[in-house]
Amino acid sequence: MKTRLFCFAFLLASGILRICGQGFVVHLKDGSLDIFRSTDVEKMTVITEEESYLIGKWYLGFWKSGESVIHFDGTEYMAFAGSEMVWGGKGGDPATYSIKFYPNSKYFIAKNVAQSSDVLRWYVTQQTEKLLVLKDGDALRYFYPSKEAAANAQMELDPPGHRETTNITTILRMASGRTKSTITPMGKHFENRHQTTEEDREWLLNPSNEPEPVANMTRWLKKTVKLYPYGDPMPADVNQHAIGDCCALAVLASMAYLYPDFIKHIITDNGNSTYTVAMYDPQGNPVNVCVSSKILCDANGTIGQVTGKNNVITWATILEKALMKWETLYQVNGVEGIGTEHVAPLFTGDGESFSFSPNSLYTSELKLAIEYCLSQGMISVGGFNVGDLLCGTLKTVTGHAFTYMLANDENAIFNMRNPWGNGDKGEDGLLRIPDERTIVQTIDARIVNPGAAAPYLREDLQPYTPPRYIRRSTDIGVAPRLLNRMYTHPNATELW
Repeated sequence: MKTRLFCFAFLLASGILRICGQGFVVHLKDGSLDIFRSTDVEKMTVITEEESYLIGKWYLGFWKSGESVIHFDGTEYMAFAGSEMVWGGKGGDPATYSIKFYPNSKYFIAKNVAQSSDVLRWYVTQQTEKLLVLKDGDALRYFYPSKEAAANAQMELDPPGHRETTNITTILRMASGRTKSTITPMGKHFENRHQTTEEDREWLLNPSNEPEPVANMTRWLKKTVKLYPYGDPMPADVNQHAIGDCCALAVLASMAYLYPDFIKHIITDNGNSTYTVAMYDPQGNPVNVCVSSKILCDANGTIGQVTGKNNVITWATILEKALMKWETLYQVNGVEGIGTEHVAPLFTGDGESFSFSPNSLYTSELKLAIEYCLSQGMISVGGFNVGDLLCGTLKTVTGHAFTYMLANDENAIFNMRNPWGNGDKGEDGLLRIPDERTIVQTIDARIVNPGAAAPYLREDLQPYTPPRYIRRSTDIGVAPRLLNRMYTHPNATELW
């Protein structure tokens, strides 16, 4: 039988083989070699192909049975070497087991060498470089390759209750939360709402009629507007400050990513510090909303609305203000906490949407779904139900909305942009989502049809590359009330 030689730097309870000499040169089948000093080798084991189904040392992160979950600190471990396994870290001496593997069924039997009555019959339900899940009856044990990873592991949920597929039609059928309406193209949230009168149209077209203030801000101050700082609308023009409308801003960033020309199409610069925005009323009829260049600020004059980099007033500021004015008249959803499917149709006239809940899709399926939806020009926004997970250089935030974008990193399945536009190295809020189930299972998605924007879809969509910009000390960043909310309301379903 063919054999492979593995060296392990962990102590197996069966004893230590003391080796004299300077070291060993191990020649591998691929022609490469490794050199081990004799003082570094604690035991050498020849392992057959059949015996090498599980290799290495794995640290216990948590144990799950039914609704019961017990989290461990990573001290407990299992070390596999050929036909032996050591179970240690539970207190007392490590226990040595002899193992018989059945690789085809991902099953093994382990017998305690010292206690013959101690027999384990376990299935390997998941096995990657970063996660090993062993099943014993209805109990699942989640192991990680380092003690630190185990101690910091998020609680795994059960995998999706269906067979993994690459058929996009099948994947889309798994969506939920559909908002298509038979009453209005704007979606079910706009059904049986106020119908626009001629008086309403006149009010919306008068730029001196300001929206109702929100977020405890009271002052409308005139500002200089630079609609397109980078020549075309870009996600970098969307940076949240004091208003809790992250879904609205994630939608605007998605529009800039997919439909920069559509944004230019719906905004008219009137040349007198006023701007007219083409929108839709609750019945899906076109309606124009005119706003001034006065921007909502707090009592100290600090800008509270969304801005571009360095507090530049951009197209995003104008669209946000138009949304606020629209909502002042129609009073459908409110501004703070407004949902993705409530925002997009105001500008596109199409409120048909669907969603994917966290852990409802396998990683490959979610990746395929996002790539497909972006290719079709669908406005795609998502979020996380677990915070502080590292994705590239930035971390996840709960109760918050992000814009889906294609990955620009081979180690990421896709990117999600935070409308805070944060990051110290020019990331512009880009989270690079890794192919790690502990992160992917926390992600949801809300997908909205493009409606009137569809003909303006950017050709040959590419990953987003943030423009070059210099962070200034005068940038106000995200208001403390929004930053504090993610800690005071970690389980909030309303997105800010």
